[in-house]
Amino acid sequence: MLENYIKSGYPAVAVLSPEENRVVAECRRIAERYGMHLAQWSSSKHLQMLHVNKKALAGLGGMFDFKIKAPDPVEALKKAAQLPTNTIYCLLDYHPYWRSPDVWRTAKDTFQEMKRRGIVFVFISAQMDIPVELAREIVMTTIPFPRREELEAVIHHVAQAAGVAPPENITAVADAALGLTISEAENAFALSLVTSGNFDPPVIMKEKEQIILKSGVLEIIGHDLDMSAVGGLSQLKQWLRTRVSAFSPEAQAYGLPFPRGVLLVGVPGCGKSLSAKALASEWQKPLLRLDAGRLFSSFVGETEANTRRALAVAEAVSPVVLWIDEIEKGLAGVQSSNRTDSGVTARVFGHFLTWMQEKTSPVFVVATANDISQLPPEFLRKGRFDEIFFVDLPDEQERRQVIAAQLRRRKRDPEQFAVDELAKATEGFSGAEIEEAVVLGMFHAWSDNRREVTAADILEAARTIIPMSESEMTRERIIALREWGRQAARLANGAGA
Repeated sequence: MLENYIKSGYPAVAVLSPEENRVVAECRRIAERYGMHLAQWSSSKHLQMLHVNKKALAGLGGMFDFKIKAPDPVEALKKAAQLPTNTIYCLLDYHPYWRSPDVWRTAKDTFQEMKRRGIVFVFISAQMDIPVELAREIVMTTIPFPRREELEAVIHHVAQAAGVAPPENITAVADAALGLTISEAENAFALSLVTSGNFDPPVIMKEKEQIILKSGVLEIIGHDLDMSAVGGLSQLKQWLRTRVSAFSPEAQAYGLPFPRGVLLVGVPGCGKSLSAKALASEWQKPLLRLDAGRLFSSFVGETEANTRRALAVAEAVSPVVLWIDEIEKGLAGVQSSNRTDSGVTARVFGHFLTWMQEKTSPVFVVATANDISQLPPEFLRKGRFDEIFFVDLPDEQERRQVIAAQLRRRKRDPEQFAVDELAKATEGFSGAEIEEAVVLGMFHAWSDNRREVTAADILEAARTIIPMSESEMTRERIIALREWGRQAARLANGAGA
């Protein structure tokens, strides 16, 4: 997009990236391709010419002063008038200055004047606190994360510097670093060499988890469950089994598209989030959790940038399962967004819908929601997701499966428990409430001289739990949600394994 913005003559572009060297190198490539000049300003080195199109300069009579002094941020903007026409002007780490009225007023005056001379301002920073006065003057974008081929080149460079041979599994090593910047990848490769003596993908993945976690928006979730850990939901399981092979090269050659994702709506505590974790494990794909609420920032443009960056990371590490838990919390207020937050929520929502509709990368989205009333109607339209499933309270057969799964998870043999009796006693319970009964029963047995837990302990614990489906505070909401699910979505529950 950066090249398109420059070609289109946008007066100012803000590139949100910690990789200023990559962005400047891309600007140099664009300048050389289109016969432009390239200048750069920073608070430490002031204004420098990085590339001069001598042929274009000769057409101006060769008159140009290469020594332009611009020690402060306001002068940095004003001195653009002394640059030759058709110049890409990169300004590094300019974001701390935007709050000054002198800066944004000068910027507004300068951008349109310089546009007529073909001067394109490119602001490069790891964060962008653009004031509302300039929100319509500056377009924001990002650059893609390094591709596998770029990371393989970095591996060769690190190996040469360390005096070792490049790894034989170089593709696996590069794949482990997908989603990192060049600098982050270099550090991860070096750390792997120091700690394990070679380029070790698990070490690199562990470092990547920490780097992505620091973003505050995405988190790599470890998973050691499979779908057998999810009791019930047989219709959802069967649907997912038919999609796993669609990521294979054979399926692509056959003409199948990558699956886009599913929206799981339903009663809280019935296995929606657990299904996302188990799915990633079953499909042997990384699991990224996106915290929709953390996308939002008080700074102009930062929320949209956070959204673009999060989706870019997901695409960079694909094939991947992207889990968006309780997505309604991030999209609440879309309908009133223009009145309450200058349209930020609506723009984020629109960007996500467009991405879902147009993405071609193998990113499988699992979005979960408990409160359907908070989701905009267009989000539920057919075609956004491959399918919308409603996750209902488990029936008696599914409760048997849930109880058995919970017992196996705690290293107990379900055959030693009266599972049928427990299933009947937990009618109206969600999966989470059944889990609570099992855990409470185990605590009771442990406190009673650490004896082995029995079905009687679990039954006694279940009698102390008031399920949400019977609570006066939530009963009506659950009834309405179940009614909606039966009419507007595909049922995830059903008979079968």
